Amino acid sequence: MKCLLNKKEQINALPKRIFDILSQYHEREGCMVESSTLKQLKVLLQSYALLYVEDNIGLNTQATALFKKIVDNVYSAHDGEEGLTLFTNHRPDIVITDFAMPRMDGLVMAEAILKINPDAKIIMTTGHDNLDVLHRALRIGIFDVLVKPLKIEHLIETLTRCSKMLKDEFHRRIFTSNLHTVFNHQNNQLLLLHAHNVVMANQPCLDFFGVSSIEVFRNRFASFGELLLEHNGFLYDNDETEWFEHIAHNPGKLFNVKIADCEDNWHHFILSYQTIPEKEGYGVLSLNDVSELHLLSLYDSSKVERERLAKDEKTVRGLLEMAMRSGAKIRVHNLYKGLSITNDGIVVKVEKREIVLKTSYVQLKGIQNEEDFYLTSELFPMAIHCTAIKRIDFEPQSVTFTHYKMVENSPTRRQAIRVVPDQDVRLTVFYEERMLEKDIVVLDISLKGIRFKLTALPPGFVLKKSVVLDLVLSTSLRPMMINTKAEVYRIDEKEHYYELVCTYELHGQAQKNMIDYVAKRQMVLIREFKGLQNEK
Repeated sequence: MKCLLNKKEQINALPKRIFDILSQYHEREGCMVESSTLKQLKVLLQSYALLYVEDNIGLNTQATALFKKIVDNVYSAHDGEEGLTLFTNHRPDIVITDFAMPRMDGLVMAEAILKINPDAKIIMTTGHDNLDVLHRALRIGIFDVLVKPLKIEHLIETLTRCSKMLKDEFHRRIFTSNLHTVFNHQNNQLLLLHAHNVVMANQPCLDFFGVSSIEVFRNRFASFGELLLEHNGFLYDNDETEWFEHIAHNPGKLFNVKIADCEDNWHHFILSYQTIPEKEGYGVLSLNDVSELHLLSLYDSSKVERERLAKDEKTVRGLLEMAMRSGAKIRVHNLYKGLSITNDGIVVKVEKREIVLKTSYVQLKGIQNEEDFYLTSELFPMAIHCTAIKRIDFEPQSVTFTHYKMVENSPTRRQAIRVVPDQDVRLTVFYEERMLEKDIVVLDISLKGIRFKLTALPPGFVLKKSVVLDLVLSTSLRPMMINTKAEVYRIDEKEHYYELVCTYELHGQAQKNMIDYVAKRQMVLIREFKGLQNEK
């Protein structure tokens, strides 16, 4: 407890009562828990109920008061029999119980509880590191065993895992119970969506994308929309259409979509979406593969040919070899925090396993920072995206890379310049008479839109939502304020935060201010990048 008591002033965001409880209830050495951690835990546990069983009256009172600060529904009991009665009557999701108690010990009570609800998550506390208790707990299905005196970080970590498992099990139940009634085609790829986020997928879907679990899928792909490839007449994200909003407003309608599998082979799917009755926000998405009908070229034959060329690494290598033999200058492109860096380059070596390109020292610093780059030339039908940097040599001023493919989207085709703002930028979001200003981090900004992240998404904040943005931009002379109406264009759920994009149309002085800020910010980034050039 030494750390908690000595650094009490560092937890000033917590009510004094919570600090007192933490100080008395947990023994800590050399570390502390920030109030933001408890706030995040409260968000995770807000929809669950907790039963706490402890025969020590003082400890029971203190711990129950703490749990009520982070869980909405808390029940407390002083022995196993009372705890079993409370569980039978209220069916809480989480049970924290002591092992040694009068009338009925914690293991006997836990076994009875798991017979009533095998999905209940039971955390047992014990005053001794007793292997026999641990083995018995594992046999009956206890979620975890914690040794007293409890450490707050262990308790928080256990409750966090508990909440995530409860949420995953809830999604799995929804997915299982509604799968058969919504779709009859067993070979379809099926995904359970909550809003536009994928929360479950069947095995054919996981196999198609080459992932072992839904967790790997969510980590690899920020949103399902990014998997929908551009194709004439098909559904995909673009300036005029937001894919999820379109299917959500047309449940049961069939859409053509194109998606690449784990080996980068394109497939033609018929997509259908159905909402789940009485489960607001949830729906099941079905993908029926019709690639064998070879219809892609009927919709957009020129794009099919361009993509075929882009996939063919041998073709790309042939273009690079042609540029090398002719001694043609090509343009090398990078972005540094939105700042475009472009210089001439020349291909000096083309082999099956690696390509060597000579370019300027400045460009090499940009490549070193971004770890990829783009090549353009009149010889190339599309930009070439170069990755897998093997080696950067500043003395001969060359870069060696091993992967390359043609792409239609590159930094050279951006409609508006996006820059990473300085740390003094401030953003406030207003919607439905609510104001958001805390925990907002602006990622980049342009004349057309702004990208920022939030630790928690407020209720009612959905795609196409109309909002008002108050943006304060710092300059060398005075702050500039921009107030504008905007629309929520994209919401991506990350592991610990949400990333949002809002688009707007600026006019008059607001447009002039933004143009001025972007231009000045570019100058700052140019000086910053020049500073990197001096680093070894």
